Amino acid sequence: MNIITNRVTWVFVALAAWTPPCWAQATEDFAARVDRLIRERQPTVAEKRFDEIGWTRDIRTALRFAKTNRRPTFLFTHDGHMAIGRC
Repeated sequence: MNIITNRVTWVFVALAAWTPPCWAQATEDFAARVDRLIRERQPTVAEKRFDEIGWTRDIRTALRFAKTNRRPTFLFTHDGHMAIGRC
């Protein structure tokens, strides 16, 4: 190994080992901020009421559940493109 390659290798090793404290602090602050934002944006119990709906894949099952539980049936159909607002 010649002297130039050796010096370049040591420079890369030194740069890889050196971590400025400000970078480490910024990374920790960013991670803590992301964790806080995720916790704040989790849906509330009231917002998760949608999950309590007894969804079924076919009308026969839905009608059977409705009859068993003496509840109404709501039929929802779509063409596969709900994001564009057409149901």
